[in-house]
Amino acid sequence: MCIVVDINTLAPVFSENCRRHQDFLDIKKWINAGKGFLVYGGTKYKNELGKTRYLRLIRLMKDAGRAVPIRDDVVDSMETALLKQTKGTKCDDQHIIALLGASWCPLFCSADSRSFDYIKDRSLFPSKMPQVRIYTSARNADLLKTTSRDMLRNSA
Repeated sequence: MCIVVDINTLAPVFSENCRRHQDFLDIKKWINAGKGFLVYGGTKYKNELGKTRYLRLIRLMKDAGRAVPIRDDVVDSMETALLKQTKGTKCDDQHIIALLGASWCPLFCSADSRSFDYIKDRSLFPSKMPQVRIYTSARNADLLKTTSRDMLRNSA
């Protein structure tokens, strides 16, 4: 299976020095074992990623086949439509919803519960896309399933 990791959980997933690392360590192990992979893409997501110390790590993961980029133009187009669709709401993660929708990635990792209602809103995603599940701590480790890249759409 693939996973989109919110920028706010990159440190808990990848840094042993982060106090919440144990809650997200299973994701790191799952990716490193080759059973899953990280999905990233879209201008806003990449800009946010560039402000962290994890950009280099994601590039190395891509080179090792552990991270898959999704076409920015597809993600950005979906984000633009979502901005119109969610206008007047408190949603501020249209770029994440667009990345999940463009890739058909059914797993999202985040510590930002404000986004969860929008992530669970099926009307914001392509009609036949699988329901997105949310990984918030080690108790969700059963969501980490082995899969192939064939399920992904719009990979770059």
